[in-house]
Amino acid sequence: MRAVRRAMPEEERVRASRAICRNVQSLGAYRAAKKVAIYLAFDGEPSLDGLIDDALARRKQVYVPVLDGLAMRFERLDPAAGLARNFFGILEPVDGEPIDPRRLDLVLTPLVAFDSRGVRIGVGRGYYDRCFAFLTRRGQWQRPRLLGVGYEFQHVPVLPHEPWDVPLWGAVTETGVRRFEPRGGTR
Repeated sequence: MRAVRRAMPEEERVRASRAICRNVQSLGAYRAAKKVAIYLAFDGEPSLDGLIDDALARRKQVYVPVLDGLAMRFERLDPAAGLARNFFGILEPVDGEPIDPRRLDLVLTPLVAFDSRGVRIGVGRGYYDRCFAFLTRRGQWQRPRLLGVGYEFQHVPVLPHEPWDVPLWGAVTETGVRRFEPRGGTR
């Protein structure tokens, strides 16, 4: 999936990224969110730069992931502040204001593949699963809502599910938005 994603022609990637941003903007969960976490694209992932611009224009607080060893935290994106590349080459804020992930309303998560049950596979390091593990221990939760972001070809019928996998609330691609039924609790 990663190789296919990287091999996408740039024009196709730009067109799909714009459609993904429009699909996110159509969600009530996005419009209502005040604190949104948005990843900064790398390795052929859909670009959410247009969504970042939209969120900032709507006066939402935008947070992006920052990696520290095997841990991930979210820091506020300040367009006037600097960005630096981490050990994977992903841009991150320099000295951004951190937030407890429980205070986020909506988290747009990159993915390598996802299935029709809300199971997500990332790059395999478990950053999102560790950061949002508290969601698997709640009988009922409303936030943050984890919205997987990918291209339609990344949707597969079934993926293996491990007990530590944090399920997605939904997924968005260039063709639309999918919502998933909760597993073991209300989402």
